[in-house]
Amino acid sequence: MTETEAFVILSSLSGLGPTKIRKLIDHFGSAQEAIESASATISSLSGFEAIGKQWGSWEKDSIWREEIVLAEKNHISFLPFTSPHYPKALLAIPDFPALLYVKGELLPQDTQRSIAIVGTRNASIYGLEMAERFSRTLSSSGFTIISGLARGIDTAAHQGALTAGRTLAVIGSGLCHIYPPENRELSESITNRGALISEFSLKTPPDRQNFPRRNRIVSALSTATLLIEAPIKSGAMITMEKSFSYKKKLFAIPGRIDCENFRGNHLLIKNGKAHLVETADDIISHYENLVPSLLSQPKIGSVCTLDPDEKRLLSMLPEQELNIESIATLTHIPMAQLNSLLMGLLLKKRIKSFPGQFYRVIKN
Repeated sequence: MTETEAFVILSSLSGLGPTKIRKLIDHFGSAQEAIESASATISSLSGFEAIGKQWGSWEKDSIWREEIVLAEKNHISFLPFTSPHYPKALLAIPDFPALLYVKGELLPQDTQRSIAIVGTRNASIYGLEMAERFSRTLSSSGFTIISGLARGIDTAAHQGALTAGRTLAVIGSGLCHIYPPENRELSESITNRGALISEFSLKTPPDRQNFPRRNRIVSALSTATLLIEAPIKSGAMITMEKSFSYKKKLFAIPGRIDCENFRGNHLLIKNGKAHLVETADDIISHYENLVPSLLSQPKIGSVCTLDPDEKRLLSMLPEQELNIESIATLTHIPMAQLNSLLMGLLLKKRIKSFPGQFYRVIKN
């Protein structure tokens, strides 16, 4: 039995959470020593009386063996907190996970220069655009983007990061139970340019109580946290409060004052917990000493030549998003030609599309 296998066994035992696992490691010196101890020895430890009575049942249990086989089949690695590769940033919080499940590659620099981008699942078009834009610029400047793979802001943040750099997704379910299901393809892309991370066993389904636990990992792993859009009572605000308690720097963008979805942003800005930012450069300026060589590099992305009609259309589009009917009314361009021009601008990444045939100019 290896030390990692012993950690998997401990994590599979009923009634044995991360805190108790860490106590066992502190007492015995290793997971292997703990597993191989007699039930009477375990029962003699304070708080382990009930657990000790069933100690040794793991030998006949197939759950942990199935976990190891499933992990190998899906190229998932186990990362116990005693490993030198375990993120040091996580060890700084009191309730760090005893075991992480990782798919992809988790690099040291991912947590040394990283920005968590969070927000509501029910995001506005403005929020989605801002999440993608901030993420794209920050990742191209050398920051790893961390988020939670949820619908809305999280999804836009991961997508923006993948166009220019690396991203980590910390999820509230097992790595063999990707949620939401429409993000399975996105999750695979993330494993090629970062990593999926979870503290839950591989087949764990998404559960409401899992997400606050997920949020503390997002906060702990990041250098700072950026709030894009969230009401006061939301998971994103829990993440921001966690980040504040971990003494991480907080940023928030301003939104409409009559929109409930931005109440959380404005509250954090008003009470001085979060810095108001309007561009990614506002965040980058706080960390010029962290990645000076990367910040001096040109941004990733190629320049595509526009034909005269595309230039004319682009010059007529306002900054806010418009649907195709409004664009046709504004520009007086026939619908067939307009569709063709919009498709060309989309392919050349000069505009962004949203559900309902809405379009918005991408600012470089």
